[in-house]
Amino acid sequence: MITKKLFVMGSMSVMGLAFMSCSKDLSYDAEAAAEAAIQQQDALYTSNFIKRYGPISLNENWDFSTSTPTYSASSSGSSTRAVASVADADFHRVEKVMTIQPEISAWVFKNLPKGKDNSGKGRPFVMGVGKNDFTIVPLFQGCASYYWELWMHVDDMANGGKAGDMLIWSKGEGLEFRKSGSTDAFAKVGTGTDGMKKENGPFEVKAPSYTYDKLPEGSAMSFYLKVWKDYSTFQKYEKNPLDVNLQPEVTSSLTSMMLDVNCPFVPTDVPESYTATIIGCEDNSATNSDKDYEDLIFMVYGKPVPPTQRVEKVVVEKTKRYIMEDLGDANDFDFNDVVFDISYDRQEITYSYDGDNVHPSRTSTAALPNIGIVRAAGGIYDFDIKIGNNVKWTKSSVASGITNTYAPYNPNYVMGTFDATGFNATSNNISVVVKFEDSSAATEKMYTIPFPELGTAPKIVAVPAGTYWMNERTQVPVKWFNPGAYE
Repeated sequence: MITKKLFVMGSMSVMGLAFMSCSKDLSYDAEAAAEAAIQQQDALYTSNFIKRYGPISLNENWDFSTSTPTYSASSSGSSTRAVASVADADFHRVEKVMTIQPEISAWVFKNLPKGKDNSGKGRPFVMGVGKNDFTIVPLFQGCASYYWELWMHVDDMANGGKAGDMLIWSKGEGLEFRKSGSTDAFAKVGTGTDGMKKENGPFEVKAPSYTYDKLPEGSAMSFYLKVWKDYSTFQKYEKNPLDVNLQPEVTSSLTSMMLDVNCPFVPTDVPESYTATIIGCEDNSATNSDKDYEDLIFMVYGKPVPPTQRVEKVVVEKTKRYIMEDLGDANDFDFNDVVFDISYDRQEITYSYDGDNVHPSRTSTAALPNIGIVRAAGGIYDFDIKIGNNVKWTKSSVASGITNTYAPYNPNYVMGTFDATGFNATSNNISVVVKFEDSSAATEKMYTIPFPELGTAPKIVAVPAGTYWMNERTQVPVKWFNPGAYE
C-alpha cells in the first residue's frame, strides 16, 4: 500500500536550527523549523504544479462549481443528495435485448405528436421501490438534436450511501429499428436527429433492457435526463468535466419533465404476470420547450411494477464538491486526500392538488439546513473540516488511514455527514486542518489548508456536484486545470 506523508523533517535539520542561537528556546526553534519545512514544501509544490498544468492566471479562483440545482423526492425534508453513478456491483443488473412491437411507436405517433404540447397526456410522478426486481427498457427515441443520458435516483442514504444515482442508458445505445413488415436489416439509432420519424414508421424495435434488484425497499425512486447541446459537446465534457460551458441541463420526473403516459400497449416480451408503466420524457427544460414528451419513451416493468405516485414533496438544492491535496508529496496531484460535498440553498417544496388533478395547483416552500457529506480520504493523516472558524467534522471520529480512493471506489460512499451551517458558497469559507506527528517531537502538529487565493497553486478545488475523483496516485488530467493544453 502506498502511503502519503505530509512532509519528512529530519531531526538533524531541526537540531541545526535549534542551536543556531543558544539564547533561543528549543521548542520555538522546532516550530520555526517546521514552518520553514512547510514553506519549502509549499514552494516545491507550486513549482511542480506549474510544470504540469502550466502558468496560473492571476484571476484564477479555482471554483469550477455550478449553481445547477438537483432534485430528490422527500417525505421528511432530511434527504441527502448524492450525484454520481453507483457501481453495478452494488446492485445486481442484468442486460438483455427485447423486441418491441410496432404498436408502441404507432401509439406514440398518434398520442404524443412531435412539436405539440402533450403535458395533459400524463402526470408527473415518483416511484416507490418494491420487494421485487424491475426492468427498464428504452422503447422509442425521437429526433431531437440534444444528446442525453437517462439516470435513476434512489433516495436512501440510510443504506450506507450505497443508493444514489445510477446511469441507466445513453442516447442511441444498443437501440435498433426497422419499418414494420420490412425484412431489411435493423438500423442503429444514432446520437443526433436520426431517430424514429413518423413518416417512416411504425417500427419494430430491438432494445436493450436493464434489470435491477437489491435496491432498498420503500425508498423513493425518480428519473432524470442529463442533457447536452449535442454529442460533440458531451465528448468535450468527458475530457473536461470542469468546463462551465459544457455542463449538462437536467430534466426530472419530479419537475414535470417526465410523464406517466398511460400507454395501453406492453411489449409481448414482457411476461404475462408482470405489469408495466410507460414514461414519456422531455429533453428541453427551457421556457421554449415544446413539451411533446416524445424525445425518449421508456418502460419500467416488474411483478408488480413499482407504482407511480403523485409528487408530494421535492428537495431542491445546489451542491459543491471539494477535492483536496494535503501537501504530502509535492509532486502528487490526485486531489483525493479529502473529498467532500456541501449542499446549500436547500428548499423543500410541497405540492398541493385540486381533487384528482395530476398537475399541482399550488406550492409552498420551506428552507432546509445546509449539509455536508464526506466521500473519501486518500491521506493517512487525521484532519478536521472547518467552516469559518468552526470545526464541523473530524476524520478520526469514524475512520483512520486511506478510505474509498483505491479502484474501484464507491462514488456514493458516505464516510460521514456534518452540519454545514455558516457555509458561504461565494467565498468558499472552508478549510481543512491536517494533523500529523512530528518525528522530532511528541506533540501533534497541524497544518491548515484554506481555499486558495486568486492566482495561487491550489490545494483545494471546488468542482461540480458529481464530478468523479481520481484513484490513488492518478494525477488530475491537465485539461481539467488547463483546458487549452494538449494531453
